Amino acid sequence: MPVPPSERPALEAYPFLTVHPVRYGDLDPNNHVNNAVIGTYLEIGRTEFFDREGIRLTAEGRGISLVHMEIEFHREILYPGFVQIVSGIRRVGSSSLTFDQAVFVDGMRHISASTTTAQVDKATKRSTPWNDVQRAKFARLMMR
Repeated sequence: MPVPPSERPALEAYPFLTVHPVRYGDLDPNNHVNNAVIGTYLEIGRTEFFDREGIRLTAEGRGISLVHMEIEFHREILYPGFVQIVSGIRRVGSSSLTFDQAVFVDGMRHISASTTTAQVDKATKRSTPWNDVQRAKFARLMMR
């Protein structure tokens, strides 16, 4: 269910921010960023979140799988420019993370999203619980 505009967090409320250029190849025939590319922007936000926080899963035989995504489109994104991809954790499950994510352009919200990922053991292909070190890192990246 969409969050009313008055209840959406401001750009500054998100604990994690990355900036990414809008590429010409991101455009659709209408000359704005293709809706399918928005999923890629959100993936960039999550991937950089893990990288910058030093959460290295692949070396430990684990990986991350996207299990759920909801996207709400507010405004079109145009070329050229930069997107501000913001992320914060809404909920930590035993092996999952639910992110509150958004895409801003020049400080204005264009996209709202909720994404859930699960940590997966690469050998068994089953979800595997977060360890205490990971949980400690997640604690400071929660949405307030």
